[in-house]
Amino acid sequence: MQTIDEVAERAGQLYAEKYHCCEAVVTAVSEYMGLEGDLPLRISTPFGGGLTGNGAACGSLLAAYLCMGLFKGRTSEEADRKDACEPANRIYHRFCETYGSPDCRNIVGYDKTDPKAVELYGKQVKQDVCIPLTKEVTRWILEELTHA
Repeated sequence: MQTIDEVAERAGQLYAEKYHCCEAVVTAVSEYMGLEGDLPLRISTPFGGGLTGNGAACGSLLAAYLCMGLFKGRTSEEADRKDACEPANRIYHRFCETYGSPDCRNIVGYDKTDPKAVELYGKQVKQDVCIPLTKEVTRWILEELTHA
């Protein structure tokens, strides 16, 4: 079985190669948790770059919510939401404390909808800020999912 750090590295690798942040985190966590098929990739598709590249909520943070729903979400209307909501909320607060904002645009420091800004800053910020952030959030998700 992979370690948390290995799964975090996998998320970083996926993000560096072919997926955006949310897809990378949800895919790596789903692989670790044994969820097969294309559902994780499909549900995470519109969430990268701060909600389809708009710079809103960070895709890695949104991945935490998707993962809590996938792996701790309720399975009936009578079931309690707290098993998914409480860990998602802990990650949210940890994220905001660590990165200063839940929003992609504030973390990356440029307008993700401005093609010139993306061209100027995108690759470097992805390497220096986003990939490390994606790895860290993946660790937090797995800590919550594997916490006894």
